[in-house]
Amino acid sequence: MKKISAFIFAAVTGVSAGATLHAQAANNFGQTWHSMSASAADQVRIVYYRPVEAMGSQPAHIYVDGEFQTALLAGGYTVFCLAPGVHSLGSFVNDAPAYAGKQKQPWRDSLAAGKTYYIRASLDNSGRPLVIPAEQAQQELAGTRQQTHLKSRASAVIACKAGTMQSYDNYAFSSDLLFRFGSASSADISREGREAIAQLASSLKTPSAAQRRIVVTGFTDPIGTEESNMRLGQLRADAIKQLLINYGISAELITAQSMGASQVNKQCDGPRKKQISCYASERRVIISVEK
Repeated sequence: MKKISAFIFAAVTGVSAGATLHAQAANNFGQTWHSMSASAADQVRIVYYRPVEAMGSQPAHIYVDGEFQTALLAGGYTVFCLAPGVHSLGSFVNDAPAYAGKQKQPWRDSLAAGKTYYIRASLDNSGRPLVIPAEQAQQELAGTRQQTHLKSRASAVIACKAGTMQSYDNYAFSSDLLFRFGSASSADISREGREAIAQLASSLKTPSAAQRRIVVTGFTDPIGTEESNMRLGQLRADAIKQLLINYGISAELITAQSMGASQVNKQCDGPRKKQISCYASERRVIISVEK
């Protein structure tokens, strides 16, 4: 974490596998898992896996935006990339012949640019992906091998670019110090907020930092609908992006995105006024700057 001024800046078609899939198990797998470099800055990387000890003979069908990606056997993993933004992911067992996973997508979230998500396939037919912290996932991936026997039908999947070793310093502003509750108007940004962002922008105009990539991400509390929170987070990120541009940062270097209420860390109850106060720390805008 870094602190600047009064603000806290903080330095993620169906295909039936059937008996043939198991009879040809020796041909189902490719290379053994090995750690990867960071995702390309303008893509989202997904590592979907099923640990060796995840018992069961039936494959877990993986769906991306309701379209078939692959069928994971125990001890298998698949790696694919998406454009940043809102996507649905899910895994289902025994959903043939209707392939219900194409219609049932219970988990949808905004996936951030430059991030790798490690997801363990769920086997309870809830469809909900199990997002696993990187360190834990690396341990569970040990000994798994890449699933190679089926071709993706998911139109959202794109070719992964060569990974980079890029890392970012994250500067997190409390959005309550920038905007009024529920607002994304740049007119609401306080004098202190503008000064802090101006200070950051100034540091990014030095010769050594002039071409660094910047990602502005808006987060909200869970009050309101999912759609309204995604929209509010995006509008706030867009407002801060414009402020950085006004302070002389090239628009081509800045990506603005919303995570809405997808990263809320606490549960607040009681009257609305009490919830608004309790969720204050969840309302934030993070500016990530390439090192």
